Amino acid sequence: MFGVYCLYKKKASICGSCSIYITCPTLFLIIILYFFTVYDLTPLNRIMTYLLKVRKSTSKLQAQSIVVLGLYFIFCTRCVPAETEHVINCSAQNYPTTPCAFPSDTKTVDLSHNSMETILRQDFLGVRGLRKLYLQFNKISAVDPEAFQDNLELEYLDISNNRLHDISTLPFRSLPALNHLDITNNIDTDIILGPQFSSLQNLQTVKLGNPQISSLRENSFRELEGLPLKEFHLITGDFSEYEHSLKSLHGLEKITLEVNMWQNLELLKSLFEDIKNATKTLKIMSLDLVKSGKFVSLFSALERSQVESLALQNISMTDNNIANLLNASIKSEIEELSFDNILVDTIGNWRAQIEPFEQTHLRRFFIKNIYNPNFYKFYSLEYMVNLFRPLIKVSIVNAGLFYVPCIISDSLEVLESFNVTSNLIQEYSLFPGCHRPLPSLRSLVVDHNKFVDLPKLGLMTSHMKQLMNLSAEYNSLVFHSSTTCHWTESLKRLNLKGNFLLSNVFDCLPASLEVLDLSINNITVVSNIEKMRNLKEIYLSGNSIFTLAELSPLPALRILHADGNKITQVNLGMLKAFNLSELKFSNNPFECYCDIQDVSKYFENTMTSIIGWPENYQCQVPLSLKGTSFSSVSLSLAQCNPGIIAGITVVCIAILVALCILLCIKYNVPWYLRTLWLWVRAKKSTDIDLVERNLEYHAFLSYSEHDSTWVKTNLLKQLEESDPPYHVCIHERDFKPGKPIITNIIECISKSYKTIFVLSNNFVSSEWCHYEFFFAHHQVFDEKKDSLILLLLEPIPTNSIPDRFCKLRKLMNKNTYLEWPHDETRQSMFWKRLKAVLNQEIKAPSQQGSTGK
Repeated sequence: MFGVYCLYKKKASICGSCSIYITCPTLFLIIILYFFTVYDLTPLNRIMTYLLKVRKSTSKLQAQSIVVLGLYFIFCTRCVPAETEHVINCSAQNYPTTPCAFPSDTKTVDLSHNSMETILRQDFLGVRGLRKLYLQFNKISAVDPEAFQDNLELEYLDISNNRLHDISTLPFRSLPALNHLDITNNIDTDIILGPQFSSLQNLQTVKLGNPQISSLRENSFRELEGLPLKEFHLITGDFSEYEHSLKSLHGLEKITLEVNMWQNLELLKSLFEDIKNATKTLKIMSLDLVKSGKFVSLFSALERSQVESLALQNISMTDNNIANLLNASIKSEIEELSFDNILVDTIGNWRAQIEPFEQTHLRRFFIKNIYNPNFYKFYSLEYMVNLFRPLIKVSIVNAGLFYVPCIISDSLEVLESFNVTSNLIQEYSLFPGCHRPLPSLRSLVVDHNKFVDLPKLGLMTSHMKQLMNLSAEYNSLVFHSSTTCHWTESLKRLNLKGNFLLSNVFDCLPASLEVLDLSINNITVVSNIEKMRNLKEIYLSGNSIFTLAELSPLPALRILHADGNKITQVNLGMLKAFNLSELKFSNNPFECYCDIQDVSKYFENTMTSIIGWPENYQCQVPLSLKGTSFSSVSLSLAQCNPGIIAGITVVCIAILVALCILLCIKYNVPWYLRTLWLWVRAKKSTDIDLVERNLEYHAFLSYSEHDSTWVKTNLLKQLEESDPPYHVCIHERDFKPGKPIITNIIECISKSYKTIFVLSNNFVSSEWCHYEFFFAHHQVFDEKKDSLILLLLEPIPTNSIPDRFCKLRKLMNKNTYLEWPHDETRQSMFWKRLKAVLNQEIKAPSQQGSTGK
């Protein structure tokens, strides 16, 4: 198709509005490049390199070059397969008793926490692309010399916590790419690194030793010289011999010493002397300076060292040890000092020789998990104010802190970050009547403390003109509407998670916020939030919120979390109005009606990251869908549009009713129903004798009033003057006065042997004649006798008979009727035929009456 187009046009437009054209050869080049990218990127790279060289040699970059280059980068992005790590995780599966297969393309294998005893050559044979191997916590005591022959790309090896006796014989020569090695906590009692370590020219992190190491010989770490090490981690026991084996270490980024010592502290001091200029970051772990009862100025070795960050973890210390550490820190290059999980038997009498703060380098001070049995005897640290003055970051976590003296807080003029999480601080003990504490503070964290008054918390920080982050989660904060709140205008991030705040908290919040966390409170309604025009992130998880309609005026909102609330419906219009990058609405009691399918479709197709989708978005109502995820809900048209279905039903019923009415009108159904009702009522009337029928008349005459002259002068005269005479019933004479006409009609028809209908055009136009015919016809069906005589006085066209006389039309078509002859010679025969039909013995009538039609 492109070829035909090019042959016709010679060039193709790619942008009608900007008039950019590419020549046909260039267009074909693009197509060819596309197919190259699908199967092999190398030819494409070569072609693009050549194209760039050609275009650089010209003074003007043509439009087709721009197009091809652009498409190149698009195709490269789309067609190059992302390198995905093939991970095999057989951890804690009783390997090798339980098999675990490693495909040849495996990148990561985790065999930790199993029962391996020996690493054999065939274990990882053929897995040439293996890069990470986790073998910790097995029972490995031996490694085949050719165990890693096929694993030249292995970068990470953890073989710690096993039963290796001699690490010097481990086969590392075939691992040139290895950069991380952990062989700690095996059962060797001495550290001697074999010559194979020197072949690890990419090794950056090494972890050695175990708590049984009792000596460090001069040549213990000789093979590490010349390697590009960045991190060195050593575990020892309470060693009794140290031959300055660590003196050869230098230029490291971090050294971790997990020494497990309490007796030979002088040897440890000597070790510190050897490493004080080997690294800028030093971490000391598992050291008991209390148990021996002797004081050794252990940290004096760090004076004038190059260590910039010193961390102590799992250490027991006394007043003297702390004073020694502080004095050494002040006289060194240490900028960061941290304590974690420290047991201190001290009252704060440290006798530290504090230098003028201009001469100290300490800027960051961290304390975490401090236990002090003499806590309540602790001295005030006001004499150390010069030590705190230059600090820019302080963190005191879970240290039992309940009071910060004003002389300390007022002196921290350059402090930018202050974290006092998990302590005993209240509003009145953090800055108790201080002048202007922490004026340069940018971040304040008071999580898990004893704060109860939100306005007071805002007021005590309102003078901090640079404060941007305030976190007070999991306190007992409340807000009373009668109180006015004052906040610093610089505040951008506020975390009030896990307090006792109600819906009125929004009246207390500052308008300057960009990030707000109100999760796990008692909020039911989000209100008065439109003032936060710069709000980008809001976290409302774990409240009792029913709706988020008030969030509509927030144009800058990008992250919204409202999971674990009481929201029943998702406001799709509101979500579409936002430009969210992240949304979390899971674990709400959603009502899954028809609009939930639109919500599911939006969640499936939106560019917004929907946290927990789809497994945590489930229906609560109706019960038939409870526990069903949004993506599985499928509702029919009838379920989703009951109004339309009801409307269609009503219209159909209305049409059916209208059709029935038209049919009833056409076929005189109302007249028949009315007549039938009259007949039934008359039959049930006590005026009608329902006992055995007694005939009193030979015939009942039914005729139109307009034909009465012929009836009286001809029909009636012939019958009643005959010998013997016929007893004839006519309405004018024989209806009983006082009875309803219908009753008289039925009674006379019932007492007559025959009923004669004098048919004429007048008859079919008479309402009463129709009644008489109807009742007489029903009498025939009641008694199952043929008692009707049709006497045609004049010709009646069939189409002139009304629809309500349909039974008459049928009888005239079906039964023989007598036709009155106008020829006098034939009239005698007419009368003979009529009288012959009426021959029957009857009882003469006892009464006579009259009525009119």
